[in-house]
Amino acid sequence: MKRKTFLQIFALMGVFVLCSGVIAFGSSLTTEIKAILSREVTIKYEGEVQNMKDGLGNPVYPLMYNGTTYLPIRAVSNMLNIPIEWEAATKTVILGTEEKQPKSVLSFKAKSSNFASKVTDKGSLVIKGNSGEEIKYNDGICYKIWNATYSSSIDKAYKAEIGGKYSKLCFDAYIHAQEEYIGKKFKLVIYDVDDNSVRTKIEIVAGEIKELEVNIEGVNTL
Repeated sequence: MKRKTFLQIFALMGVFVLCSGVIAFGSSLTTEIKAILSREVTIKYEGEVQNMKDGLGNPVYPLMYNGTTYLPIRAVSNMLNIPIEWEAATKTVILGTEEKQPKSVLSFKAKSSNFASKVTDKGSLVIKGNSGEEIKYNDGICYKIWNATYSSSIDKAYKAEIGGKYSKLCFDAYIHAQEEYIGKKFKLVIYDVDDNSVRTKIEIVAGEIKELEVNIEGVNTL
């Protein structure tokens, strides 16, 4: 009987996904309306009253129309510290950067297995870096390997429903292994669960942290 090998692959630093986001308005669909400019409405953000201003520093006020309150978008973006641009050629308002802030895969609806799960032991998130320094991660996914063929099954993977809206998966991977396996090479498999296909296979050396970036465009469940 073959002796089973016990290792753990950690996908660390929260496993981040990025994507682009733009808010656009129609170029010719305009309608003249009559609205009320209200200086009586008070806007609070995190408990503080906000004095909204335009790009030149002039005071601006909410508009009231058909029971809905409309706020000046540039003033709101300044208040929330969100970058904003106006693209005159396409009459498009662009909020934020071209890529969203990183979001952890662990924040999505996910399914664990007996082999793969979210890390709950914070001590497992403290890793000795490649230069010997201590590195502490915020969260991660732990994957246990018993033998290469058996462990690589998609049925045993950690599955997260990311909705097909993201383009990149970025994370650190680390294999915690018995001393005799330190320096040995192993493969981490990323699956597209929806069509049961292998998205990529990545070679990792046991005992070393590897920074990874994977193209996940169009993937609904990872």
